[in-house]
Amino acid sequence: MKKIALLLSSLAFLGFGSGIVPLYGQTQHRHHHEQGTTMKFHHMHEMINHAVEMAAEGSNLIMLGEMGMSPGIDELSIDHGRHHIREARSLINSVLESKTMKELHSQGLGESSEMTYTHKLADKAKEYIDLVAQMHSVK
Repeated sequence: MKKIALLLSSLAFLGFGSGIVPLYGQTQHRHHHEQGTTMKFHHMHEMINHAVEMAAEGSNLIMLGEMGMSPGIDELSIDHGRHHIREARSLINSVLESKTMKELHSQGLGESSEMTYTHKLADKAKEYIDLVAQMHSVK
């Protein structure tokens, strides 16, 4: 039983990343990796993930401020939380409208599995951010 608990805690602590095939390894278009585009996609995914984290943290700041346990700071927490949520959506739009994104499309990668995944990821992230914004009436 101890070995199973140790194994599970090790997996949780170290993550499952080593067991996942990298995105460039999942495609038949290995030349994308050679051109350095895989890293560009990876960085875009990181920025999209960061936007989701910003929205989640913004939501947390708003809820903390709404508890009213620290007058004077509560208002700051709420305002800053709303700022996080607004900026999260803006960050995703910046990634999608970036010079790098346009270059990748112009290189003919608009229909690649990597590009399809990136746009799908961005769409789902925006859906999440919209729900968080709606929950807190952030415009």
